[in-house]
Amino acid sequence: MLGRVLFIANGARGSAAATRAERIAAALQPADTLILLRNGASRRSAAGLVRRARAFDADLVYCVDLAVVPLAVALLSHPRTSMIVDTGDHPSAYFRQIRAPRWKQWTARVMEELAYRQSAGMVVRGPHHEAVLRGHGVTNIRLVPDGVDLAAVQAVPDPSLRSTLGLADVFTIGIAGRFTWHEAMGGGLGSEVVQTLARIRDLPVHAVLIGEGPGLAHLRLLAVELGVSDRLHILGPVPYTDYGRYVSLIDVALITQTNDPSSWVRTTGKLPGYLALGRYILASAVGTAVGVLPDEMLVPYHGAWDPGYPDRLAERIRDLVAHPARLQAGAALTALAEPFSYDTISQQAAAFIREILDRATP
Repeated sequence: MLGRVLFIANGARGSAAATRAERIAAALQPADTLILLRNGASRRSAAGLVRRARAFDADLVYCVDLAVVPLAVALLSHPRTSMIVDTGDHPSAYFRQIRAPRWKQWTARVMEELAYRQSAGMVVRGPHHEAVLRGHGVTNIRLVPDGVDLAAVQAVPDPSLRSTLGLADVFTIGIAGRFTWHEAMGGGLGSEVVQTLARIRDLPVHAVLIGEGPGLAHLRLLAVELGVSDRLHILGPVPYTDYGRYVSLIDVALITQTNDPSSWVRTTGKLPGYLALGRYILASAVGTAVGVLPDEMLVPYHGAWDPGYPDRLAERIRDLVAHPARLQAGAALTALAEPFSYDTISQQAAAFIREILDRATP
């Protein structure tokens, strides 16, 4: 009988972390599992998670995301229990990149070292992250990429929806994700989209943003400032069941990661979703996208913040508008989505859990 496995996910129900935990737990059946979700950052909420975790006599604790809440709950509730930390981020590098206060950078570094030393194994989402961890002396690492539900995420062209949103006769670029903003850097996810629109205002190109986040208010203001607010369509979050229908509104899906250590370790959940939907992708030549996408879909990005990137992006989009038949190359990307299928990655993670449980059994 497989041991009892406690999952602690750094997100609420419906979040990427929660979904990942749920799919991996399902792959472990008939094991006895419990999934705890972070629904807030307050001490009271964390204390409640610790109490619930202690009440579950776990043989292994699986933390989804390298973050304070799941790691603290795991170590406080089961200090002597085998632990796996599943992460797609390098927090200290990220905080350095966005110029966060030094105390945040230091806290993240301490948290990382604690995870590296206390875990029985680490799960990473991309090959570059594996190399980083080996440089920190971590040896038991399993590569399990971000996932996508291939049965649920399918392209659904909807001319009626496109017409309703004023997109019937235009070329669209866009992003589906969480929109952040970093004052110290003067931008965030989506700012390159707005700036690109301003560089191709002579073309019938509109931008579609799907998702939520604090950066959206800044993007609206930037669009007004640059005179392209009439071309920016912010649709907000959509249910996962409608993800394919709404992302199908986007002719060219964008993935922009800065060229720095924190971005090279990331896969981003955007990539599997765009692949599954057969979208034509333009991605900065950073991270996992470099090993997955054809060269024609990669755009050079220089340094931790590249003010010239919107110019290069605009050139690529201008060329695609002039030669729309090239968008058909996106359809071939669906064949690249299989390694990211939740059915595949959940079995990979489940196998790693079994290995560690078997090793811990006397």
